[in-house]
Amino acid sequence: MSIGKVFLLSLLFLTACEDKKKEVVPVVEPVAAAVPKHLYVSTGACYSGTNTTFTAANSSNQSYRLSLTNAQKELSIADYYSLPANAGDSPVGLVDLDATNIMIMVENTSGRRIEKLSKANSPTRTIFSNNATALSAALKRIAKTPDGGYLVAKTSGIEKLTSQGVRLGAPYIGNALGATCGTTNANINNVAVTPSGKIIFTNAAASNNRWGIISANGYTVAADCLGAQTAPDVNAYPVAVQYITSHNQIMVAYAGNSLSVNLNSIYIYDFDDTTNAISNATKIYDSNTYAAAGYLLYGISSMVYNPDDRTLFVATAISNATTVVNYSIEKLIYNPDTKSLTRASTTPFYSYGVDTKCISSLMIAE
Repeated sequence: MSIGKVFLLSLLFLTACEDKKKEVVPVVEPVAAAVPKHLYVSTGACYSGTNTTFTAANSSNQSYRLSLTNAQKELSIADYYSLPANAGDSPVGLVDLDATNIMIMVENTSGRRIEKLSKANSPTRTIFSNNATALSAALKRIAKTPDGGYLVAKTSGIEKLTSQGVRLGAPYIGNALGATCGTTNANINNVAVTPSGKIIFTNAAASNNRWGIISANGYTVAADCLGAQTAPDVNAYPVAVQYITSHNQIMVAYAGNSLSVNLNSIYIYDFDDTTNAISNATKIYDSNTYAAAGYLLYGISSMVYNPDDRTLFVATAISNATTVVNYSIEKLIYNPDTKSLTRASTTPFYSYGVDTKCISSLMIAE
């Protein structure tokens, strides 16, 4: 073979190797790991209709975190019987702040406040708000708004705080509302928010047991009452509310002091976020038929829905005694397509104990 041919073959070989190096190697993006969620629990002075027996003085007054899969306690976030708590402190509301922090609303007639805490064991507590005007009545629930603010339900109305804790309105929603929302709402005990920012409230008073929808801008005139729904019985007190975003449904739990029809029940209502129409009231549970259902939900004090797997966690009394002695947490499956509710297990998800008196708030978050 001539030197020229050898040179040509060598050149072709080197060129092929160089082209090989230039081939684009596909980049495989790592699959993002699903962020695990948990069940956060506060136990303090709560409301479960006329069955309530626990006050700040005899409640567990703790906030902790449970595994969503096996109910194991993962974190003991705050004990309001221990320092730096004040005498009379009782955690009554939870709201998620971000991936690493939560806020706990503390009822105390001597110093109501909202605290910011990291999601850790016994973290440092800092004050988000202790505005004496905004937090002027018994605190009940707290909810986050689409604009980053917070709604605080208290017996005499609903306050709004900005993301920096600044009060808006005077108050944002009062207790004397026009139209069908009720002129004497003396016990506003729950608040929830639709994706468009409209405000859902519940009022628990025998002569005015109802829930309603208020404009996202708060209440100033009767037209800001966008709709309302009376309870299924005058003695059925609305005690918990959830908005099912995927199906535009409002879930309301009622509590009463007997097994009579509708007193301790859960209803689903369809809600049109454009027209504000409330329709198709559907009862998905009634303690009146608990023997057939195979489980008892009585004197409900809180509930939270997890859209990821359609599970519903309900804080319930452990018996149908007129005076509630303790609470547990039930895990149920709610199908929003068929509007049906089934128990996830034959036993409570989290059984009663020294840390379940009374379950004032449930929250699912990272």
